[in-house]
Amino acid sequence: MPLKNILFVQGRITVVNHLRKSLNICKSTNFSSQTNWVHHNQLFQRHPRLRLLEQQQCCNQTFHPLKHLLSYVTVSGLHRNSFVMSRLLYLSLIELEQGDREEQLEFGVRIFNQIGKPNVFSWNTMIRFFAAFDPVISLHYYMKMLAQEVVPDKYTFPFLLQACGASFNVGLVEQVHCHVLKLVLDHDLFVQNSLLNAYLICDSTIAAWSVFDEMPEKDIVSWTSLISGLVSLSNYSEALHVFKRLVVDDCGVKPNVVTVVSTMSACGSLGSINLTKCMHALLEKSGWLEHDVFLFNSLIDAYAKCGDLYNARKVLDDIQDIKRDLYSWTAIISGYAMHGCGLDALNMFSHMEQVSGLVPDAVTFVAILSACAHSGLVEEGLCVFESMNRKYQIEPDLRHYGCIVDLLGRAGMLERAYNIVENMPMEPNLAVLGSLLSGCRLHNNLEIGETVLRKIELLKEKGGAPVLLSNMYANENQWSKVVDIRKEMRGTMQGKPPGRSWIQVKDMLHEFVAGNETDPLTMELHMVLEGLEKLSGL
Repeated sequence: MPLKNILFVQGRITVVNHLRKSLNICKSTNFSSQTNWVHHNQLFQRHPRLRLLEQQQCCNQTFHPLKHLLSYVTVSGLHRNSFVMSRLLYLSLIELEQGDREEQLEFGVRIFNQIGKPNVFSWNTMIRFFAAFDPVISLHYYMKMLAQEVVPDKYTFPFLLQACGASFNVGLVEQVHCHVLKLVLDHDLFVQNSLLNAYLICDSTIAAWSVFDEMPEKDIVSWTSLISGLVSLSNYSEALHVFKRLVVDDCGVKPNVVTVVSTMSACGSLGSINLTKCMHALLEKSGWLEHDVFLFNSLIDAYAKCGDLYNARKVLDDIQDIKRDLYSWTAIISGYAMHGCGLDALNMFSHMEQVSGLVPDAVTFVAILSACAHSGLVEEGLCVFESMNRKYQIEPDLRHYGCIVDLLGRAGMLERAYNIVENMPMEPNLAVLGSLLSGCRLHNNLEIGETVLRKIELLKEKGGAPVLLSNMYANENQWSKVVDIRKEMRGTMQGKPPGRSWIQVKDMLHEFVAGNETDPLTMELHMVLEGLEKLSGL
């Protein structure tokens, strides 16, 4: 049965209706037996070993005391007590989540299977753990929970919606939304925020807006989730409109650091220097820049994306040495890399080590290698790449190999780049092979290009690799091969997303989307072009 239909199998709606009726009974009882157990601590007095269950970080993050405790609970018959078993399950899965996941999985499932009638807390624990570990299994545990007529509560759905969002299946989110409505939990703020976030992750902005507008009460998490979700979907103007509503309207909610960072990302992605300066002024007037270095870092990134490297460097200089962190330096290095200022990026990289004494991480090396690639600094880039493991004990990953292959490909050193791809400790992905194929296209090397394309054909996603090779055949006047590749592309390649561009006219930012003829400014530009064509006699 398809995953999207697993929640509404035959008879499932009947079960949900039964759960809705049972909800009032559960609320009236209020689980008094467990409350009395906690209040009086009678089992704690009879079984001192159970005091391990009170520890938040149980036994220094190891399984050995928990295994001994499980043996004691089983032998003494306490495994029939749902509170004891649910607490033991929680400690084994959630509190020890920094340990070995496979060991956690095996141990936690073993505990859960020994519980005769798991309570809602135990089910929530399993759903919560698998939501991050394996979303499909998390959804199946929810099905089993419904099948045993256990009533979900307001803590169940945030974890379940996390699993639905991780599966990127909007149909699942909609079905869980129906369960929320059936159980009359649609007015709980935590559940509503989880629904909002899940819809945004699944790229369903209409449903997300519907949830947001119907919320009787909105907190800063609601506003920030909507802004950051719209930014992740490239709806930057819409995200700025939401931030304006939050700040200008009297909503009774004040933005936090995450809200401002997300909004700053929208300004930078739009490339609007005026909006970035307005946000900068707002932060200075509100005094926020005095407290959090994350805001400085987001300002550096936004200015760099807008092409204003002077202000980006000025913001970096304004940060006190005590607050300036690795992300600050990485942001300015990335800005120089973005605009082809390789020597400036190398100077900042050296300055970071010598003056601030900071050790670069893997992300910093991606930025500096990208700067070398876009500036043609071959020797410098190779030295940086070799120093990763030798000096800093950082193993290069696919991102670093992609940068070094791009560096050599742009410089025409295609054979050396191909040798690096062949000797990589991991299988190359489309980004690495695509960089090498782009170098072959740039220097018109058909022999290596055909070999690289054969490797790309083994991948699930081919991207625009066939287009590059067909252009190389066209340069060699091999038109029959061009036709063959184009015919094959029509049957396999999907349509690419429409192109988007922005232009600022009289302090107004206008967005253009390819194929959208209904935009007023687009129609006006078409009318101007038609008038120019008539005047010129074309």
